[in-house]
Amino acid sequence: MGNKKVAYFDSDGGAIKEMNGSEVEFITETLLADFNSSDTGTGTVSVNPLSTTGLTLIGTFTDTKRDDPPGTHPVAGTDITSTTFNFYQDLQSATENISVRPMMVTDDNHLQRMPDSDVNVGFIKDTQQDYVMTELSPDAYGSVFGVGSYKMQPTAPTEGTWVEKATITNTLQDGTTNSTKLWRKSAHSFGSRTERRPLKYVAGNVSLRRMSDTEIKQYTPRLRNQIRQGIGQYKLQATAPTTGGTWVAAGQAFTDTRFEIANQNYTTQFSGNFTGFFSNTFANFFSSIYNRFAAFSGNFIGSFSGSRTKFFTGTFSGTFTGFFTGSFTGLTVQNSTENVSNVTLWVRIA
Repeated sequence: MGNKKVAYFDSDGGAIKEMNGSEVEFITETLLADFNSSDTGTGTVSVNPLSTTGLTLIGTFTDTKRDDPPGTHPVAGTDITSTTFNFYQDLQSATENISVRPMMVTDDNHLQRMPDSDVNVGFIKDTQQDYVMTELSPDAYGSVFGVGSYKMQPTAPTEGTWVEKATITNTLQDGTTNSTKLWRKSAHSFGSRTERRPLKYVAGNVSLRRMSDTEIKQYTPRLRNQIRQGIGQYKLQATAPTTGGTWVAAGQAFTDTRFEIANQNYTTQFSGNFTGFFSNTFANFFSSIYNRFAAFSGNFIGSFSGSRTKFFTGTFSGTFTGFFTGSFTGLTVQNSTENVSNVTLWVRIA
């Protein structure tokens, strides 16, 4: 048999009816508004939170930049500074405290309290579909995302009201930056809508009453638990996940860029002056004939032949000036940029 639907009291017709199509939207809007009221708890997404206890890492954007400015050479190519932006989703089990159940119409047209199985495939699934824009009712969200949902793009989406939750930045070495943001939808304009509240059974006086907002919100933890297991999960990666259901982009891709490097030929010149001192001791032998005349009282003239050894020590000082011209090839940081990686935020819709 088909999915059971929530029963409500039609004041105009004075009869109890099943909610069809857009008639369930009052429930889904109430649940999504309650889900959106907190940035923590099961189903929520955060970037670089102070505490990651219990959270699931769903992807990372890494911003890389060169340590050296364009024109620097030679470079190793590995001198890079990285900044990481880690995306988390809380996929922990939420605590449920349900004391009131909506009534539903059975196949034999009787009223009974709606069991969990019908709750999950009924208005909870409708709420999940509204959350990720897959509700096809012309009176519902249509092709836009629901309250509490997330998108990643540079500027706020135009449908409804969105609140910035995080900024993700791509930075170059020269300080040039561009950024994208994580947005969360906080409101949507629906126009005129008829309030359809589910009926509940009051055992004390054996009567049917309309459920209050507080009673409807008892099912927000149920919504959170269904998100953690299916529709409404998020991933941050380059391409759509290929497992775990059907995924669509929630926003726009964001790219990490940095100055690229390339081999480049260089010619350079060097000139310089050099001044130095040299000292040493030199010893050698000299042999020759030695003749000498001297005053002598007599008539004697003679010749002397012998050897004489002497040491010489000296110092040399000189200056040298020269020029050197050489060519080499080395990695050089360029003025142009390269795309390093890109990521997109994806949301599961089925």
